[in-house]
Amino acid sequence: MICYDRFWKTLEERGITQYRLIKEYRFSAGQIGRMKKNMHVSTHTIDVLCGIIGCGVEDIMEFVPEEGQAAHFALAECSEEKEDASVQRKKKSSKENKKAKKKEKSEKEKTKKKKKK
Repeated sequence: MICYDRFWKTLEERGITQYRLIKEYRFSAGQIGRMKKNMHVSTHTIDVLCGIIGCGVEDIMEFVPEEGQAAHFALAECSEEKEDASVQRKKKSSKENKKAKKKEKSEKEKTKKKKKK
């Protein structure tokens, strides 16, 4: 089963609300509802979310084996190398988000100054 618990944690870490996803990024409220229920979401939707949030697929979803599925599918047995790589990607994307926010703020200030003239 695909579980989207990581998505909610990533949103919280990045300071992005569901409201902002819907209003600012025009993300579908229906897709958010599907993710809350761990229902099917297309890879296109995951791709769009990764672009908006600035993260990897592993920051949005994970595979959790259901009862009766083979144990070798469990992602809980990730190697330390994979976890370290994930931490490095998060740090990098966090820095990129901060730069983008500064740039956006600067552009807004320039627009305000132009309007005043």
